Amino acid sequence: MSHFLFIVSNILIVYSLCVVLYTLVSKPTDIRYTILNLFRHRRRSVITLLAITLGGVAVFIFGGFVDYSFYALREQTIRTNLGHIQIYQQGYMSNGNSRSLQYTIKDYDKVKAVLLADPTIAAQTKTITGQLEFSGIISQYDKGVSTFFSGVGIEPETSLLLGALDTIISGSDLSAVKPLDITLGSGVSSMLSAGYDSWTDLLVVNPEGGQNAMSAKVRGVFRSGIKEYDDTAVKIPLTTAQHLLQTEDVSKIILLLQDTSQTQAVMARVKEIVAQHHLPLEVHAWDELAIFYHQVVNLFEGIFFFIKAIVSIIVVFMIGNTLMMNVIERTREIATLRALGLSKSYIGRLFILEGIIIGLIGALLSVGFGLLIAALININGVPMPPSPGYTKGYLAFVMWDQDIHLFWFSCALPLVTALIASIIPSRRAANLVIAEAFRFV
Repeated sequence: MSHFLFIVSNILIVYSLCVVLYTLVSKPTDIRYTILNLFRHRRRSVITLLAITLGGVAVFIFGGFVDYSFYALREQTIRTNLGHIQIYQQGYMSNGNSRSLQYTIKDYDKVKAVLLADPTIAAQTKTITGQLEFSGIISQYDKGVSTFFSGVGIEPETSLLLGALDTIISGSDLSAVKPLDITLGSGVSSMLSAGYDSWTDLLVVNPEGGQNAMSAKVRGVFRSGIKEYDDTAVKIPLTTAQHLLQTEDVSKIILLLQDTSQTQAVMARVKEIVAQHHLPLEVHAWDELAIFYHQVVNLFEGIFFFIKAIVSIIVVFMIGNTLMMNVIERTREIATLRALGLSKSYIGRLFILEGIIIGLIGALLSVGFGLLIAALININGVPMPPSPGYTKGYLAFVMWDQDIHLFWFSCALPLVTALIASIIPSRRAANLVIAEAFRFV
């Protein structure tokens, strides 16, 4: 549906520009007369332009806000231990338990070396790291409290990149030289009453079904802003997690790229290398795994479409009312032009041209004021409350320099709606009966 509307809008925009160009070439004085007729009643025309501009600005600002929200959510999703591309052992995703230790990648170092040896992947990749996911019980026996946790073994050198949006609220991040130090999500820390320098005990089940335990010191407490994640997350150095679980495997290999737009190209190359080396692996992009991200995007796109529809209807009625009043007030004038020999198509084109001109002026004003207001908002941003499922708010900005479609729609909305709104008034003007029009009072 949206693709069809995009095509129709482009056709109408091209038609509008062709009408203007044709008039400029064949009868340039018609442009001057059209502008004079539009502003014959300045108050009415200014109110119409004000409505068009307010609608265009509202769409521009809200569209920029939505684009920034999508961008912020996307980057937060990618940098919360998801990455741009994830590689699993075949059967891992279909197993149904994302923390199963029965489907792990063997020879992680070898696979990593093969990927980095490819110049295309190496040039686009910021880091490649392995992670080991598991679950268990974490306790503080001195206080008699324990809770379930979802652990992830991470290479400390890459934790700052993949956990770039995690905020350390106490202590510091994982250390490469202190393997027994761990970090806790804020929810886990609160349930255990454990903070920096506290000792905890971890109990897990290894791949063979045996139970392993270890004591670890809390090096830091972090908050990602995602409550469900913070309530169960525990980060452990990868080598320590492998030692605890008595394995040298990893659950997945994560590629964090330099640019999100290169995800599909790099993923295609990774799949080629996996096939060439006959590796029993499967490759997935971040957007295949981020279900919550797509739910939020679909919700906002539905809201944005509704707002665009409402604004379009308002603009159509405002412009249609203005042009219809022009037709009524200029009935005798139209009759005079018809009596002088001007054709119906010419009269209709004059009113179509009026709609196009007011649409072009509205488009310029909408984008101009939209950019001005966006620049003012972006100076400090707008404080926003936490989104559903999150525990901390954020500063919202208007992102207008990354999406050409925002400019396109802000220009298309006034122009297309003005053209549509001018159809009925132009037909009425063209079909006036000359004798009856002269008697009109």
